[in-house]
Amino acid sequence: MTDSGRAFAFQNGSGSPGLERAVAQGRRLLMEVEAFATMLAELGDIELPPAARAEPMQMRAVASLYLASALESAGLIDVADDFVRLLRSGVIRADIGEAADLVSEFWKDRTNRIAKDERGALFARLFGTPSGPIDTLGGVNLDFDELMLDLCDAIMDAADAGPPARVRAAGLRLAENVASSVNDTVLMMAREIMDDLGRAVKLLGHADVRAAMNARSLWDVVAGVDRRMRRRIRPTLNHLRRGRAGMTVLAWLADVLDRLEGGGAIEAGNDTVLAAAVDWVDETLSLVQADDSGSANDPQTGLPPRDDAPSWRDLAR
Repeated sequence: MTDSGRAFAFQNGSGSPGLERAVAQGRRLLMEVEAFATMLAELGDIELPPAARAEPMQMRAVASLYLASALESAGLIDVADDFVRLLRSGVIRADIGEAADLVSEFWKDRTNRIAKDERGALFARLFGTPSGPIDTLGGVNLDFDELMLDLCDAIMDAADAGPPARVRAAGLRLAENVASSVNDTVLMMAREIMDDLGRAVKLLGHADVRAAMNARSLWDVVAGVDRRMRRRIRPTLNHLRRGRAGMTVLAWLADVLDRLEGGGAIEAGNDTVLAAAVDWVDETLSLVQADDSGSANDPQTGLPPRDDAPSWRDLAR
């Protein structure tokens, strides 16, 4: 599908159906994780050996958080916060009609939300994508993007009759990397962040909010708020497509993880995971190219890129 066609698909309708579906998928993954945790709790206290790798349920939680990290880069929660502040301060003067209750609820809930700095530290620890202060204990997972690239490339290669052993090796390396970054707070934070994202999507995509901002889509609202805040306009659709593709690949990895460990047969070239692998690579390179053309600084921190960051610019040339 062309970029213009994909943009229409993501922006068509009353808000942003593609975004709403992606967030709903992320929340379904978390529901599966929570149902499994509840089942274990009902069994009583069971001593288990420490995990040496990421469990499939952990991977599902991480998959939903990967989407959340991409939408963090797109600024959804921050933009919803800014819209409410601009409205309450009178900078935006408009009748928001039936969206007034959503605005009120979002404002009242602001002190209960996981702070931007905490979200940024979590995403840095998991995916190496800091959008705030770095967690000095967890650090930054500088290897994640390269390992994700290896897996996506192996999946694409397998679709062309490449060796399945490469998919197995790449998948296990990524799973081990995730296991080293996950701790007991991840699931709790994942649920809260996905709930906050759901509320931000509902608010920014509301028809009366779009009318107040003279916007056709949720993403037009985001761009409008960014302009009022004198921020650089973000490639929001690229972030959404990358986040949804990454979530799909990680959820697939969760599904096949036991077979990867046991040496069982896997289907790496099915249409869904193959399309997601291709999209993840394409959108990552698009974001790198957009960053190169717009600014030499990191779009989230405003700082120059780290010397030890993954060498995506070499791939984009």
